[in-house]
Amino acid sequence: MAYQNTLHIYTAIESLSNQMLSAAQKEEWDKLIELEKDCALHVQKLKYYQNVLPLSKDLQEQKRLSIQRILENDSQIRDLVSPQMASLSALISSTQNGKKLSSKYNE
Repeated sequence: MAYQNTLHIYTAIESLSNQMLSAAQKEEWDKLIELEKDCALHVQKLKYYQNVLPLSKDLQEQKRLSIQRILENDSQIRDLVSPQMASLSALISSTQNGKKLSSKYNE
């Protein structure tokens, strides 16, 4: 049934978000990227099943709790990834500035 597929997908996304959080905590960035790709595929499936059938109150509550846990994981992942992204951004900026400086001296 479509509503079971919807809840199954939310549960799968929640499981992936738990794995993503664990990967971020361990600084396993390649694993995190692969898990993000899997998560994106599940989100695409969810878009298909989302509005097929309305959920009962109990199933809506399960969905709400799952979404809440996904969002909590996402917040923690962002907190862990933000410093890494800032470092990467600084490195890219430094490299770009170095290339500009080098090209000026080579003119």
